[in-house]
This record gives sequence, C-alpha cells and structure tokens, in this order.
Amino acid sequence: MSNIISIPKDIWESEKKMRVFGEGMDEIYKKKHNIFIGISISNKKLTPKMALNYLRWAVRNTREKVAVIIADKLNVVNYEILDKYSRGKSEKRAKTIGDHFEKMFREAIEKLPEKDKKKVIIYKWYRVEESENYLKVKKYLEEQYKKDDEFRSAVLYFIRKYMRKKGRIVEDKEKIDELATYILGELPTLIQGITLEKIHYDLCIYPTYFASGMSQLVMDMHNKELGVGKELKKLIKKRAVLIEAWLD
Repeated sequence: MSNIISIPKDIWESEKKMRVFGEGMDEIYKKKHNIFIGISISNKKLTPKMALNYLRWAVRNTREKVAVIIADKLNVVNYEILDKYSRGKSEKRAKTIGDHFEKMFREAIEKLPEKDKKKVIIYKWYRVEESENYLKVKKYLEEQYKKDDEFRSAVLYFIRKYMRKKGRIVEDKEKIDELATYILGELPTLIQGITLEKIHYDLCIYPTYFASGMSQLVMDMHNKELGVGKELKKLIKKRAVLIEAWLD
C-alpha cells in the first residue's frame, strides 16, 4: 500500500483497515466514482463517531455525491424468520432501527464542513427498489437461485454463516429460501452500484469488522468463476468497486 504514504497519517491508519475489490486505491483517489455507504440495520456496533468517519472518507474521495443507503426493508425477513416476529412487528422494527441509523447519519452530516454537507444524501431501501436496472438484475439473480445449484450454494453459505452468528438455525427449506431474499436483494447494488436521482453510485464502502466474503463472491461472478456471471455483462452497464472497512 505504498501508494498512500503521502497522505495524512490518520487517513493512512484508517485506510490500512480497508479491503478493496475491483480497483486499486490509487484509482479511487482520482475521484472517478460516486460513493455510497451501505448500512445494514443489524450492525449494532456502528457508532456515531464511526458514521462521521465514513462520511469524512466518502466526501473526500467521491466524484460528486455521497449516498447513505439504509437497508431497512431488506431486514424484515430476518426478523420474521430468525426472531419469529409477525410481519407487522417485523416491519415496525425495521422502520424503527432504520430511523435510528438515519438520525445517526443526519447528526454526523451536521459535523461536516458546509461544502461537504451538500454532498450527502440519505436513502431508505424503498428508493433502491424504484430503480429499473436494479429490479432487472434482481429478477435475473432470483431466477438463477432457483435453477443454478452452484449459485444457490454460494447464497446458502452466507445464510448459514449469518444464522450461526445469530445462534438461530433454520432447517425448513421454504424459510431458508425466504432468508435468501435478503442477499438476492442486496447483490444487485454490489454488482453494479445503484442509480438514484440520475446519479450513479458505483463505489460501495461497507462497514464490517470481519471479512464477509460477499465482495469476493461478487468479484467471482464478474470474473465468470461462477456460471451466474456469464449473463451479467449483458445486464449491467458498469461494475461496482467494493470496500469492506471498519473505520473506528
């Protein structure tokens, strides 16, 4: 990582913790990408201080705008199946926690310099689902999940990993397929980024304190190491760059 020794020490120290997929840091510093910060509402370790750290990094390195995308709606299925909540209670909980993260980031935005405050926009997940291209890629992945055993096994790996982390194991096939909707809903944004209000965000920085493996799965799909990747090139305009980082 010799390409970052000329930048301030505090920035260098934080960026040593980054795992970058799809591009080198030297290219990222050229500000070619609009950046989005992907927020999982199950991430209980994300603090207000960290929210500000992610925003500071993003506004410094983005091309034009920064989107904070809160995956609130995606998590409803996890509450239903793993926590055994009713649909109504699951939706209410997802909204409550999503609102908590929105407030956290709004307060962090206020600590940015005036010129940077204008760069940041916060979106809930329903805005992602308004994107035609997102829906097209999601539909393709859902179809492949049903008929491509290799891709299905890859998705199931992440479901089992999450269940072990939560300490709640589900064996029912239909319920496992429902849990898969979280990953199938998330993947299109990691594969190609997301267009919101005519701005395409194609670099995702994702707060995580461990190597999730999800970014590598996306790279394997792009590189056609999984069969599901063979048709992706026809469906997407551009590959997203992914960063897994824990900026504490």
